Amino acid sequence: MLETKENFDLPQQLEGFRDKLIPSLQTSSIIVPYRSIISLTQSKFAGYPYLPKIQSHPKDSEGNYMYLLAQINFSEATFPEPFPTQGLLQIFISKSLCNPKQQVLELLWQHNYKVRYYPTLLPENEITQDFSYLNPFNNFPIENEMGLKFTTHVEPVSATDYRLEKYFKKPLSHYGVISDDELTLEEIYFKSYLGAEHKIGGYPYFIESDTRKNSKFLESFDTLLLQIVSNDDHNINYGDTGVLKFFINSNELMNLDFSKVYLHAEQY
Repeated sequence: MLETKENFDLPQQLEGFRDKLIPSLQTSSIIVPYRSIISLTQSKFAGYPYLPKIQSHPKDSEGNYMYLLAQINFSEATFPEPFPTQGLLQIFISKSLCNPKQQVLELLWQHNYKVRYYPTLLPENEITQDFSYLNPFNNFPIENEMGLKFTTHVEPVSATDYRLEKYFKKPLSHYGVISDDELTLEEIYFKSYLGAEHKIGGYPYFIESDTRKNSKFLESFDTLLLQIVSNDDHNINYGDTGVLKFFINSNELMNLDFSKVYLHAEQY
């Protein structure tokens, strides 16, 4: 049964904070990758994309072909509002982003990544089948093409989202020890609600801190379009066990306008 505000299950140590957490609840789609060769129109990490023959393969700022990071077919599952119920979302990234030389990378202009959305799909004879023009890429963050399964999940604000203090009214560190085993609220919350999963919607995970805090402009990117985290079991690794996050404004998502997407990539 899907958890709701009425039946949301909290760790026993956090029951005293239920009234603060319930207003923060959001629905997300947790992504579970599995090793498989997937068709050109299905949801996937890596692999070859759906590409109409009348459209060119996206290139980066240096004129090199970009590679498919993720493809989401919204008709395959139910996603949280305001995500669409049909159509195909794609995110491509450049080779230049795959070996990060800095701990945190923030990009707003789609020069070295590209987001595309197709509201409807063409028949097989009108889409590209031959991708021999793409050279093998051995250092891609996702080692193998993977199919995706989606699980609906209800979650409170994550431990590193800038909105945490809005609900708790002060930093978690101010609350101190709250359990019989001498654990602080901060320790329990980070263990319970770090938010470090592959997901669509819901709350993000930041290794350091939420860069949107205190920036009215960046706060407008209020919806997590996609998050991919390093995971050895999935053969996914960005930089030094990093995480890739793509944010969009909820109104622009509702209008299916993917022209402005904020990429935040970080590693240890």
